[in-house]
Amino acid sequence: MAALLRHGAARRLGGSMVQRAQAAVAEERRRLGPRLIHTEEQAQEEITRKIQQKKEELYDVISMAQQSFWTSGSSNKRLLEHLAVQVNPRPEDPKWRRLCFSRRAKAVLDTVGYVAATGVVASVVVNIVVYFIKSYPKDRDAARAMIREEMREAREAKTRSGLKEH
Repeated sequence: MAALLRHGAARRLGGSMVQRAQAAVAEERRRLGPRLIHTEEQAQEEITRKIQQKKEELYDVISMAQQSFWTSGSSNKRLLEHLAVQVNPRPEDPKWRRLCFSRRAKAVLDTVGYVAATGVVASVVVNIVVYFIKSYPKDRDAARAMIREEMREAREAKTRSGLKEH
């Protein structure tokens, strides 16, 4: 706002004042610009740090609850597996190692399952295509033979009817 007022006053006073006011506005933008960018980066880093801290805390709480109360909720187990991959490495914690291994093993088995399912579907599609390719010529030949037979019978019927009229 102050910059706009200075700019308006400078326009009234003359050209040299306008140039000085524009220079002042440009200087103020240069001075404030990096601070805003730096502040945004700091805010992003702070939010990321808080998120990571909450993940660590949640992992610790769920892990402690499972050890203390022997809770067996499957949703908590899945969440704990998911968090185990995202928290800072804890090689001294056997539960963390087991959860990370379990998560990796599930990923491998999922991939193997998808590949196997894709192979089965591809095999079925290929077998269906091969069946129709093999059976189509037989059906085509049978259809042609039927058409020939019907045409022959139609000619014979026409010939017989032509003989009856004469």
